[in-house]
Amino acid sequence: MTEKHVTDKHVHIAGANKEIAANLQGDKKNFTPLTQGAGQAVQSIAQSIAIAVQDSVDTMRSMATVQSATIGVATQKYIETRDHDYIPITEHCKGNLNNSVEYWERVGLTGASILKSYKEIFQK
Repeated sequence: MTEKHVTDKHVHIAGANKEIAANLQGDKKNFTPLTQGAGQAVQSIAQSIAIAVQDSVDTMRSMATVQSATIGVATQKYIETRDHDYIPITEHCKGNLNNSVEYWERVGLTGASILKSYKEIFQK
């Protein structure tokens, strides 16, 4: 390493330490010098949460496709035969559709809660 490189590195570290020390006031800690790193962490977490929400939407869409097709077949069979055994099938499928929507909501709300927690940690 050259002397200039080490000097630049030390200046950078000293500057960061000075900023951190300036932002520590009693028990209150203000980590504003870490904003860039914190922002990157929150962004990474937000992207992971967005992927989880997208996956839950894919699950909901897949469930809707299967359940709708099943409801269609059960309805057709009921119309043809007037056999009441097909009615519980449609009700069960409707319940599955509702469950997939509730799953999507749970993933979204949990993700939002996690993201909010991380933002609060880094904004202290």
